Amino acid sequence: MSSQRLINEEFDPSVPHATTRKNVSLEDQTLLLLAGLMEGGKEDEDTCKELDMLTKLLNDDSSEENKPPEPHNPLHELVDADSVETILGYLDMRQSQTVRGHAILTTSAYLKASGDQGVKYLSEFFYSRVGRATYDDFILAFSVAASIFPVVPDVIATLFLSEGFIVSLGPLMKRKWKSKKVEQASLEMLNAACMNTACREAIQKYCTEWLEEIVTDTPVAPADVSFPERHHVAEDGPLQQRIHSQAVRNLAAVVLAKIQVC
Repeated sequence: MSSQRLINEEFDPSVPHATTRKNVSLEDQTLLLLAGLMEGGKEDEDTCKELDMLTKLLNDDSSEENKPPEPHNPLHELVDADSVETILGYLDMRQSQTVRGHAILTTSAYLKASGDQGVKYLSEFFYSRVGRATYDDFILAFSVAASIFPVVPDVIATLFLSEGFIVSLGPLMKRKWKSKKVEQASLEMLNAACMNTACREAIQKYCTEWLEEIVTDTPVAPADVSFPERHHVAEDGPLQQRIHSQAVRNLAAVVLAKIQVC
């Protein structure tokens, strides 16, 4: 039986002969939801439903007012590193905006409930993805940073300002193997990072030239600059000169406008 069917039977009172929440432990409810999210391959509506259920369980469990009366271990302890990676995966810019929005709420609930452990998992995820340095990993890492910067600004600012990261970002975007999706994800991250003064100043120092090139769309020869732990992964299709969309140019212009107030 699939995790989705189990979730439907456990949580949906309209299912005939279904076991309702009242008959299922909070731990089992949480584990079922995590299993369903890790299973993936569902319609967005079903994914959002599971994310919302998990968000409510975590929020209620960390609230003195709504905390369930039955004795149990903290539910956030059931969310291990693999589960965190699954939840953060729903923040990928290639997911629908609806799914990303619900995943932000789930991530926020988890980080609030888990404290230092959640920050540890988040940091390990970010550094691991950036260290792998493939297109998919960059897109996901930057998407996560952009999505949850407003949720935990101090935490993401620390990751953003870690040694060597922002310094390498501009050169990374100029390489001949550049990915437009990586570029868009990085711009979304920079836009979110501008809410932090130190991050904004770092962007101004290290990324202004690159941002100006995007806005003016001036053709430039790709720079052959190395990036830590870069794996040479070919993007789909032939390598070609960058052609920026109007949306990307507009986003770069917004970031430029924000850093000019430093």
